[in-house]
Amino acid sequence: MPVSPHALVLDADNTLWDTNATFRRARSAMIQVLQGTDGEEARPDGEKRLETTDVLYRLSQHLPSSGGEGPNLEQLARAAAFYMSGLRGGPEAGIQTSRLRWASEQVRAGRQPPGCDRSRARKAAEAFRSALSAPPPLLDGAASLLRGVRAWRTARPDRRTSVLFSEGAPDRLEVAFDAHGIGGGQYFDDIVLREKTPDTFRDVCHAIGNAVDLPEPQAAEVVVIGDSLQRDIRPANATGCTTLYCPGDLWGRETPEAASEQPDYTLGTLNEALRVLDL
Repeated sequence: MPVSPHALVLDADNTLWDTNATFRRARSAMIQVLQGTDGEEARPDGEKRLETTDVLYRLSQHLPSSGGEGPNLEQLARAAAFYMSGLRGGPEAGIQTSRLRWASEQVRAGRQPPGCDRSRARKAAEAFRSALSAPPPLLDGAASLLRGVRAWRTARPDRRTSVLFSEGAPDRLEVAFDAHGIGGGQYFDDIVLREKTPDTFRDVCHAIGNAVDLPEPQAAEVVVIGDSLQRDIRPANATGCTTLYCPGDLWGRETPEAASEQPDYTLGTLNEALRVLDL
């Protein structure tokens, strides 16, 4: 049976567009510089080893955050160079937590990895940063969903509203907004850039209740669409929203660990949201 909400709240990164693909390209660009293959066709074996095991992402978890936007990229490049150096076991051994920790400790101690001077580390960081500045592609069904949201809002602007809710870095989001025409108000009445917690979802729902013309604003029916059970579905469930879970490449298809993470609907692609919401 279709859901007829007063408001739609959509996650951005890895729900509407493929941020994960952009980060994969950025990691690949950094790896090529560290391997000395930048400007050439990447060496498949070396790149595959790091990309498939996601070493750069895991290393970033062992390094201090730089202003809340992840690790310093030059430090990340140096840590990756340490990891690839062949010490403490070669990369072919797969991800080893001890080696990840050891590589990050070398960077924290201010040591330079073999074969990666400061100039190469800076070049690797710039390659990552440059690749990350490319706009992320829309995911399957996202364009259809955005058109459906626009038509749905236009039909009853007094009783329907839409919100884009993201924890992403504003500068990266601005690139996606410009590329996909998000910031002009044609798809969303509001864009919220805050940490996703039950409290912030309650704030969003309260604002929605005040935005739609209902006798009892607190009775507004809100649907939330996201790709993460922990970051999207759980806090939305905690506020009484109807939840649509659309798993993507970043987290994969997750299994709820508790009833608080159980979505009301699970989608294969965003196109299926059109049917569930009767858009």
